[in-house]
Amino acid sequence: MKKVIIIDNQFEGNKTKEVKTEAYVDNVPAYIAWSFKEFTPGIRIHHGENPTQDNDVTPRTKEGVERLNQLEGVIWIVVHPTWLQVVFWVVTAVMAAYSVYMIATMPKPNANSSMGSSNNELANRTNKARVRSRIADIFGTVLSFPDLIAEIYTYYENGIEIEECLMVIGRGYYQIHNCKDGDTAIEGIEGTSVSIYDPNKSITGNETIYRTGNAFTSAPRAVRKSDAINGQSLVKPNDLSLESKALYFMTGGVIRNTANIDFTQSFKVGDGIAITGAGFGINDAVLSGTAVLTPSFQVIVQSTLDIEAFAGYKGLLLNGASFEYIVEETTVDPETGESTTVVKDRSFRDVSGQYDVSRVTRTLSEGIYTYTIQLVNAKQVNANWSFVVENQAVNAGITLNLNADSMTLDGIYSISAISAIQITLANASTVNAEWSKLPTMFNGSTQGKQTNVELEIVANKWVGWFNLEFEQATQAVFNVYAPQGMYATVDSGGERRAGCTVTVQIQMLDENKKPVGEIVTKEWDIWDQTKSSFGRTARYDLPGKGSFRFRLAKTYAKENNRPVTEVKIKSVYATYASQKRNYPDVTVIRLKTTATDGALSVKDRKLNCLVTRRLRIDGTGAYVATRDAGQALINMALDQYIGRRSASELDIVQIKAEIQKVKNYFGSDDATEFNYTFDDDNLSFEEQAGMIASACFCETHRYGNKLRWKFEGPQDHSVLLFNHRNKVPGSEKRTINIGVNKNYDGVELEYTSPDDDIRTTYSIPEDGSARNPMKITTSGIRNHAVAKTRAWREWNKLLYQDISCEFTALDESNLLIRNDRILVADNTKTTVRDGEVEFVDGLTLTLSQYVQDPYSRTYGNVEIKEGEKYYIYLQMPDATVDMIGCEMGNNPDEVILNRAPLKKLVVGADRYAKTTYLIVAASDVDKEAFLLTELSPNNELTNNLTCINYDARYYEKDHSFI
Repeated sequence: MKKVIIIDNQFEGNKTKEVKTEAYVDNVPAYIAWSFKEFTPGIRIHHGENPTQDNDVTPRTKEGVERLNQLEGVIWIVVHPTWLQVVFWVVTAVMAAYSVYMIATMPKPNANSSMGSSNNELANRTNKARVRSRIADIFGTVLSFPDLIAEIYTYYENGIEIEECLMVIGRGYYQIHNCKDGDTAIEGIEGTSVSIYDPNKSITGNETIYRTGNAFTSAPRAVRKSDAINGQSLVKPNDLSLESKALYFMTGGVIRNTANIDFTQSFKVGDGIAITGAGFGINDAVLSGTAVLTPSFQVIVQSTLDIEAFAGYKGLLLNGASFEYIVEETTVDPETGESTTVVKDRSFRDVSGQYDVSRVTRTLSEGIYTYTIQLVNAKQVNANWSFVVENQAVNAGITLNLNADSMTLDGIYSISAISAIQITLANASTVNAEWSKLPTMFNGSTQGKQTNVELEIVANKWVGWFNLEFEQATQAVFNVYAPQGMYATVDSGGERRAGCTVTVQIQMLDENKKPVGEIVTKEWDIWDQTKSSFGRTARYDLPGKGSFRFRLAKTYAKENNRPVTEVKIKSVYATYASQKRNYPDVTVIRLKTTATDGALSVKDRKLNCLVTRRLRIDGTGAYVATRDAGQALINMALDQYIGRRSASELDIVQIKAEIQKVKNYFGSDDATEFNYTFDDDNLSFEEQAGMIASACFCETHRYGNKLRWKFEGPQDHSVLLFNHRNKVPGSEKRTINIGVNKNYDGVELEYTSPDDDIRTTYSIPEDGSARNPMKITTSGIRNHAVAKTRAWREWNKLLYQDISCEFTALDESNLLIRNDRILVADNTKTTVRDGEVEFVDGLTLTLSQYVQDPYSRTYGNVEIKEGEKYYIYLQMPDATVDMIGCEMGNNPDEVILNRAPLKKLVVGADRYAKTTYLIVAASDVDKEAFLLTELSPNNELTNNLTCINYDARYYEKDHSFI
């Protein structure tokens, strides 16, 4: 543990308030980052018994920050008062230099890093959940792959998989240009519905900014998917089977055969046995088409089938009979009398089951039979009939059975006795009352009534128990699918229906996740005759509210006639009806998709929208779709979650003027666009502001407490002059560069193509022949011409950069911004004509240094030669440099100007800084001009400057593409 002492203001120690804070910490940089919102230049760090200038260890590099943890003893953090920093803060550029705060909070490469938006990925862009990650902040025009903000909910309708998604494009408002799934327009995809809503608009209302397909009128259900389900197969329970037309049945639950079959080879006492196909007399009638359910418990079906003895049917089997149940609420405005109806809930109810029938009637019209089937005690079979409050249309499997003139002995029984030639079933008439028809319909035996009968052993094999924790759950949803369809092949080669019974068991969990209460058992019959894959969904209301456990088993499956009855568990959900309908500050998308025919599931989600951010003009005006980089900066700075600045801290007029300067220079708005998605919550506002500025050839800086921009373009004049009077003696170093830095032979610049919104690369040379190119990745550039211009600027700076200069300058260097043009006298030589202006007499200046020594040149200055033209650079008080032609005066320390200076020169003895000068020959004018590339504080009164030679050729391709 290290002792850290923070002194908030060392000049307030004589006051009553406590200004000293002591703490013992393991990680010093992390503690500093936690203690200070920003690490300003007014904060100094010292190591020792007491803080002194000699033990100042304030870090300036990443290594320096890491070294703080290696120091033993006391660490002092002194916060100097604001007035001491006024000079320093007059103008400070936003630099990329490391700070304690940045390094202590910068993202670390570990498994817990937040997930980036697909908008910024190079390939395989999909819709995904980005848990605990930054909501996308889109500026300009971007191809957006919206993020999932809720669990995906899938279910089956009429055997086809349906998927519902709730997604978010990003923070704020957007203009939607188009919407696609992959490369296909959403409008061209059958069964797909998309609605997009502005922030805080109801996602069940009609106020959409984009819609295709059906409207969404109910809130999406809140769901929690079970992670335990991974496509497990429900294993067939029938381990052994026997199929024969030689089987016949006798009164008393007796089974015999006429083919010398030894039953004891296949079965034993106590086995569960399933009988299938034991139907005699009138066959079951299978209807197809849409059925109508009525509140009076009737099932109405229209068909071209003329059913024999239809009035004799006493049973009806419904499979997959689900309908959408909608709860609406109507309110009446007491003043206007207008009524408003809204959907409060929407869910699917399944009324599948085997029902008793009291009567069947029919009518005939134009060759179409209408069968009206009256059910008995329908609610006792399936409680979902309580929700049939109006006629409901369903697509279902419909089978009329139990005809009065037929007998069906199918069922699951237990063997009570067995011999080689006979099986006796236990309580056969109790299991299936149809056995009571044997004595009267068939004189006690079906011998001679040949039909293909199957006998199968039944054994249950459970999948589960699995816990599904969701405290608000009120319903369990089970999805299963048959990947190969469901059918049986008979001996004649034809096909007939096949099926299985899935048993679902549910039990609630208490607060300790222990089972509590009764086990609820549901039987789920799944029958069909198709070779195409299909799915089924079952919804069961929970006996209570909260978490539960579940398991599933295939308790019966048709086995003989070579059936296909494979069933897999697709997914299981805990769910409840959500009441959340409004999402503030984000643009929300609702998506409903239908799987294509034959597909096992919905393919990868690749919903994408071409969008443009709508921003308030100047942060306060109307919302307008814009790609303007200046508006992006203004709105980001005023954003309460990003910049957290006030309008008084932005120089909005200057920023807009600088943007106009860029437009005027290039003759196009393209150069001022910014199109990018911010998705990294570790980026500081300063870093993000720098990214926006860089995309439009600008730099971000502060003037006083106001944020400003500066356009980097050709500069005819320098802003400051540095000579031996405002440099720290001996600090200057100059380097002559031979060849291109790092032997680069080209440039590769990565940007976003506006043609397909995919990241692409522009190369110099354009034939891609470079073997060691400088690689540049840009953010926000979505224009070919702008990308090429940026690439050529970088390449030209490599080509024409031949001198680099580093030196420590006095505090007037605080006025500089990166990429400023400055004049720098070469004080590495002794033959430099620079200094201060001592006196002004008209156009005659008296200088601090001799410019001509006619005697012995003991002053170290080279005399002005006759016949050569010279210029004197004078530092003006308004941060400009005036260049004036000059001649030798009457005295060795005088020069005569060819014209009057643009501003009054500062020469008073009482002034802190006088006008500085530099005299150069006309042939050397350009040699003294430099471009500032980096400025970093050295101490409170000096800064370290890094420069490269200024060359107008850096910008020679600026008008070649834009």
